[in-house]
Order: sequence, then structure tokens, then C-alpha cells
Amino acid sequence: MNKILKISTLALFASVAMTGCIKETEPNSVVTAESVAQSSTAVQAMVNAIPVAEALPYSVFGSGNNQGFDFGLPGIMCATDSATGDVVQTTGDSNSGYNWFWFWDVGTSLNSTQSRSQFTWYCYWNFVKSCNDIIAVIGAEPETDEMKAYLAYAKANRAALYLDMARSFDPLENKYTNVSEVKGLTVPKITETTTEAEARNNPRLTRDEMFEFIFQDLDDAEALLTNNSHRGGKDVPSLAVVYGLKARAYLWLGGFDKSNYAQAASYARKAIDESGATILTEAQWLDPKTGFNTPNNSWLWYLPQSAEGITNLVNFVAWRGAEASWGYASLVQQGVHVNFYNRIADTDWRKRAFLGPDPEAWWAENKDICNINIEDEDWEGYFAPYASVKFRPANGEILNYNVGNVTSICMMRVEEMLLIEAEATAYSDPAKAADMITAFATTRDAAFVKPVATTEAVVDATMWQKRVELWGEGVVFYDFKRLNYGKETGYEGTNVSTDSRINTDGRAPWWNFVIPEKEVLQNEALKGKNNPEPCDIVKTWVPTEE
Repeated sequence: MNKILKISTLALFASVAMTGCIKETEPNSVVTAESVAQSSTAVQAMVNAIPVAEALPYSVFGSGNNQGFDFGLPGIMCATDSATGDVVQTTGDSNSGYNWFWFWDVGTSLNSTQSRSQFTWYCYWNFVKSCNDIIAVIGAEPETDEMKAYLAYAKANRAALYLDMARSFDPLENKYTNVSEVKGLTVPKITETTTEAEARNNPRLTRDEMFEFIFQDLDDAEALLTNNSHRGGKDVPSLAVVYGLKARAYLWLGGFDKSNYAQAASYARKAIDESGATILTEAQWLDPKTGFNTPNNSWLWYLPQSAEGITNLVNFVAWRGAEASWGYASLVQQGVHVNFYNRIADTDWRKRAFLGPDPEAWWAENKDICNINIEDEDWEGYFAPYASVKFRPANGEILNYNVGNVTSICMMRVEEMLLIEAEATAYSDPAKAADMITAFATTRDAAFVKPVATTEAVVDATMWQKRVELWGEGVVFYDFKRLNYGKETGYEGTNVSTDSRINTDGRAPWWNFVIPEKEVLQNEALKGKNNPEPCDIVKTWVPTEE
């Protein structure tokens, strides 16, 4: 526990002071929690540091041990998307050695004794500690609206982190591993008051216990933000985001008790109404300069990326931005597999975000509709079939990574809330939900046909819309896991590289994340309580010889 879970705020206070956010009045003075708490500038600096840190490169392993996936929460988003099979490498076998997310593609090197299992675990706990430090500094009863807002931001951020951990480490039944010994367990709870001694004997909370804690943080944040005159930007959680996080939480719990879906729908609607956000238009979706890299009317919450610390390899655009000439994006060219592409209706304008089987033909047909930041003379051979151009480098800059990588990364947008509302409503009123999903889908595809008014049909239609709409945004992994979807990238005619063709019967075993062994060795209560080792169980698909 000494690496992450040890609660020590003094180091952070000192680092804040060193940046000049706290001015010492006497030489060699000691920076205390009290002095930090009295400085709104210092607390604001701590709050502002969270979203920036969450997207920095080398967040766990450090620059001396370069791991291409090691760029904070956006790296986790890329990993979980790869785990579903919806996001794949499109360059085939030729550059498969560059795909750092291959481990999550196929479920290898993610066992408790292997270093890559440490990425998600330590990444989350690093950021939980930052939230705990802020909560400890501010205290339980801040007096000003400004300090109440900062406390709300920290609690909402902490709830979001624990929500992701709860869903990732919750060992759900699957056809490959036996989870009966740990069924219903999530992760330990570390708060601003947890001591090192407590952390060293800290059991995994049950699902009910964990969500009670998550909802308490969200309730606190809601109360602190309601009628609060202090207004932050979209890089901090607003009241609408708090409602959105509650919607996500109740949606997950609906997988175990369908009565929770009503709450998911209710909070999704509250998030929509509170935000005043509107869905993206076709022009915004396909904009070559700002497409999915700049906050807009649809986004509720985002992570900013700072120009400081930007690298050409270890960041979001270097993976998602296939137009970029740098990084792994040009080598791996993340996109979709053939069956995914073929399922998108030709009348759905979102299909233009994927280049299809013939990129040159795609360009000839679409260059006047959704411009690409490539000169005509350079187009031939630039893209692999089925690559995606959804995520654009900043301002369309494809040559200078110091400019093109400095984007914002969406953490929540209103379209997700509309889709949560539709799916959650389908379990109690499928006819109403069918109208909801039709109203949404026809904004993307005028020829969309309303699904049959049954729960199964509406959930299927809504989930497909979610997979297309939120492709690459780190959202649908939790839906795949909750709904027991399978991964299907191995079939005749697939474009997926031979080492990544995986089919599962329902949940993949590595969707139940494991706790790193080094953490188990330092926490007595975790011994014998880890999830089953999930890796190298499902074999890659190979075609049947004629």
C-alpha cells in the first residue's frame, strides 16, 4: 500500500507551495494543511491539477519505462474500448507489433503477477489520492460557495473513479473462470481519513457497500453545488455531471436488480435538463478542425490536455488520430472491423467517420462533406481500410505533434444521457423507449426504422446506437460487461490482425480486472480475495481450412 494508498498530504502541499501558489511569509516556514485551506488559490491549484494530471503521459510507469498505453484515464478508455473489440487495429499484421492495447484485445499479460495489470490499478489510486488530499484540506464544512464547489468537485471526481473501479473489478460470472469465491466484491475503500495501518488490512467492499459510498459522495456533491453561485468550467464536474454519474451508477446496478433502471432513467433526464446541452450536428461530428477534440454544446465534462508534458507517442491523439503523421496512430490506425462497419446503415452520416473498404473511393465521394486534413496528392495509401477519422488532431494539425496533440478529451456528453434514458426506460415501458431511441437515431439516420416495442428489441437498438455514437470514447465496455455481450472479431473476411481475432461466448474473463500481486502482498485482507487469473484462456480464432 505504500506506493498509492498511503495517505500523506504534506508532499502535495509542498509541491503546491513550490509552484508559487502559496507564498511563504517567513524563510523555512512549514506548509501546513491549515495554511493551504486558508488559501483559495492553493486549493484551486489542487483542484485544477486533477483533470490535467489525469491525462498526462507516463502516469504510472514513468518516462524511463515507456509503456505506450500509460497516459492516465484516456489510456484506460483506449484499453477498455479495445477489450470490447469495437476499436481495432486496421493495418492488419503489418504493424501489429506497435499495438500497445493488444493486451486488452486478447486478454494476455494482465494477470496479477504481470506488470500491465498494474496500469489501471495504480492509475485510479493515484487520482483517488489527489481527491482525498483536497477533501482533507477543505474539511467537512466549508464556508464560502467557492470552497463548497471545490469540495464538490473533489467528491464527484472521487465518486467517478470509484465507479469505474467498482465496475471494472466487480467479478461477474462468465463461462471461463469461477468467480464464486469473490462474487459481489469490488475494491477497498480509501478516504481522506484512512491510516496506513488501516490500508494494510483493508478488505474489498461488497457491491452494496461500495455503491452506498459512491452515492454518498455524489449526494454530498449535489448538495454542495445546488444553488451555488460559484461556477467552474466543463473541466470540473457540474451538477449535471453529478446527475450523469448517478445515471451511470444506477444503470450498472440495473444489471443486478432491474428496479434500478428507473433511477438511471430519472437521473439521465436530470442531467439532460440541468446541462441545457444539445446533441452534436453532422457538421460538428465530422469537423476536420474540432471534431471530438474541443469542448462544445454537447459536452458536459472533459479532460484538458496541457502543452506541457506532451509526447509524440504516449497520449490520446497519438492513438486515436489516424490523420496524424506521428505516434502510433499512423501505424496502428484504430478503426472498426468489417462486420461493425457493415452494420452501420449507409444512410447514417456517422458512417463517414470510418473509411470503409476502399479509402480512396471514400475520399472521392466524401471529401466535400467531411474534409480530411490530408493534401490530395498525399491521399493514396495514407489510410488503411476501415480506419477512423472521428478524433481529429487539434485544429487539424497533422505534422506538429506539439500542436496537434493538445486536445480536450470528452468524459461525458449529453448523447450518452439520452441513450441511458432510452435503454433504462425499455425495461419498464418499451413502447415509450422505442419512441425515445427513434427520436435520437433519426437525427443521425433519417431512414432509421423504429424497433419493435419489446424490451429486448429496444435495448438492442439502443445499445447499437450507443456503440456507434460513443465509439472510441471509453463508455461501452461497462455496458458489454453488464449485459453479458461477447467479443466477436474473428470471422471469415475480418480485417483484424491474426493475433487479435477473438470470439467469446458472453463476457471475456479479463473484463474482471485483477488486483496486482504486489498490492495483495501489502494488504492482508486481499489475500485469497483476488479475482481469478483471466489471461490466455480464450484462444485467437483461426479460419477453418477447406
